[in-house]
Amino acid sequence: MSAILFILILSFLVIIHELGHLFAAFWAKIKVEEFGLGYPPVAKKIFTWKKVPFTLNWVPFGGFVRMAGEEEPEEGTKESEKGMFYASPIGKRLVVILAGATVNFVFGVLAFTIIYSFMGIPTMISGARIGYVLPNSPAAQSNIPTKVSIVKIEAGTESVPISSAQEVISFVEKHRGQTVTVYTTGPCDDETCPENLQKFTTYLRTLEETPKGEGSLGIAFQESVLKFYPWWQMPFRGAAFGLTEALDLGWTILGALRSLGVNLFTHGALPSELAGPVGIVHQAHSIGLIGLGIPAIISFAGQLSINLAIMNVLPIPPLDGGKALFTILETMISRKRLHRVEYLINYVGYIFLLGLIIIVTIRDVTRWIFPQ
Repeated sequence: MSAILFILILSFLVIIHELGHLFAAFWAKIKVEEFGLGYPPVAKKIFTWKKVPFTLNWVPFGGFVRMAGEEEPEEGTKESEKGMFYASPIGKRLVVILAGATVNFVFGVLAFTIIYSFMGIPTMISGARIGYVLPNSPAAQSNIPTKVSIVKIEAGTESVPISSAQEVISFVEKHRGQTVTVYTTGPCDDETCPENLQKFTTYLRTLEETPKGEGSLGIAFQESVLKFYPWWQMPFRGAAFGLTEALDLGWTILGALRSLGVNLFTHGALPSELAGPVGIVHQAHSIGLIGLGIPAIISFAGQLSINLAIMNVLPIPPLDGGKALFTILETMISRKRLHRVEYLINYVGYIFLLGLIIIVTIRDVTRWIFPQ
């Protein structure tokens, strides 16, 4: 089911990406010769709309919008012939080239907007708020509740006021193997916690006693709460926070791609966290994405859409960013000279990207079959 869900989401994102190119081409008055799902050879012509044939192709990856004169004018064709891609102004061509990635980015922002508008706006909170208590941990055995903030911890005659999660961590590391008294507030409501104190006596496990992946006390801290505002404000606040999240995710992806490039060209190795389609399906299956509900699926689609947008604008032929780069270079170098270089670089780029996809896919399949 995870594989089917991933294919459906990815197909949707590819379709809206190519529709971005299509409608931008209509706006620029560039003739569109074909809208294809997958890559040739053509398997079936689905329908025709606005004189554009929509086709289903045999290679089940991606899609394309084929525009008249996109490659190079045919012999005897006038450079200024109406409706030809190469005859359009550079500005309009850039809009058409980057429209697909723009649509993917906007969809990512929209997906985040929907989630935050209905689920609440994440708001950072101060203090050491307990968000989760691990089963069978010292905290659970001492009946320490969640949604309370730790304000003080005592060990013998030592009493330490607490104002942050890091202070709790430092205290616990210092007093492993001891019995301590934890003081908390009452149940907190959003950002506010009542002043009345609760008292719990608990044991702090030593490193040897602590199961892997857990802490001595057995709690996880909550860094933010979901805050709701008047209903008419939620779409605007959701959109603002969604845009911020999309931009932050974009910067994170760019940072990861930079690390990928450094590792690949300096060490000849791919980062262990890099995953292709198979790896993403495996991750979705591992976390039980389908069982997490509609909000999680929308969030996954939004993150994947932002990924596609960032990947496509990289200045690497034959990606959209590479096409945009060569289009800009036309302001300095003649198109005929650029075309020869672009053809060669695109060819090398196709081979590099295809090789990278094959290597990553083999690694993803191996990890799935032989998990460590």
